[in-house]
Amino acid sequence: MKSKSMPIGFLVLFTFVFFAQMAGAQTWNSNAGGYNTGYGTVYGSFGLAQATQNMYNTMQMNMQRSIMRQAMIKKWGKAAVEKAETNARSGRSSANSNDSSGPVITSAPPIPKNYGLFRPDATVNTGKIIADTLGETAEEKQLYLKIYTDTKTAFETQTSAKGWKNNIAGAFTFFIVSTGTIYQGSEEPSDDSVDALYNAINQSLDEIPEFGSMANRDKQALYNTLIAFAGIPIATYLEGVGNKDSATIAVAKQLSGALIKIVLKIEPDRIKISNGQITIS
Repeated sequence: MKSKSMPIGFLVLFTFVFFAQMAGAQTWNSNAGGYNTGYGTVYGSFGLAQATQNMYNTMQMNMQRSIMRQAMIKKWGKAAVEKAETNARSGRSSANSNDSSGPVITSAPPIPKNYGLFRPDATVNTGKIIADTLGETAEEKQLYLKIYTDTKTAFETQTSAKGWKNNIAGAFTFFIVSTGTIYQGSEEPSDDSVDALYNAINQSLDEIPEFGSMANRDKQALYNTLIAFAGIPIATYLEGVGNKDSATIAVAKQLSGALIKIVLKIEPDRIKISNGQITIS
């Protein structure tokens, strides 16, 4: 998998290769013939499934609009698109004028409410919950905790300038791109496509009242969990790449698919990455 300039590419996290020697084995329960059911337990323990239940359908529609907006920005520039959106909101749509030197926008996206943003709550110890739930031995618990901690540190370092730190929309984008890329075995999507996904997710969160009233503590828990659920498949994948072990890479793919089902309640094949574009059908 070739790393591009995505906000937090896999190679940025390549240090995982050196400590993820057990990651592949832990994520698969050979006795049960499936994945550790603790993943669902972790996600459900915060009541997060209910909050994200209605997000998928809204996100599909917003993704289409966001892709079109990114295409206009690429052609006309962000300033021109934002000016046209301001005009559309005030009823001065460029579609009703003779101005052909800029984008034509008849319906502007709503002004962001940013329901996904939250004030950090240090009392939310997601790392310990994940480690205690998924790890069976002290060594396994320490490994899960390290994967979570290092992933979160790398994510926030790489994305704070984009406004993704302490932002559920940023964590959701990271989760979808990471698990989708591993599952598809594809190159990472372009920056433009990732930005379109982020904007679609941010707007979708704004359209779900539950997120507007969600406590900072609950937002922190969801944010942390999404980052952890991205980091564990990444660690497993990089272990497989580092050891040239196709079986471990396959486990990373299967785990990514399982986590997509848990979080988004959709089949992982519905996330497509091709020619630098990420789409959700």
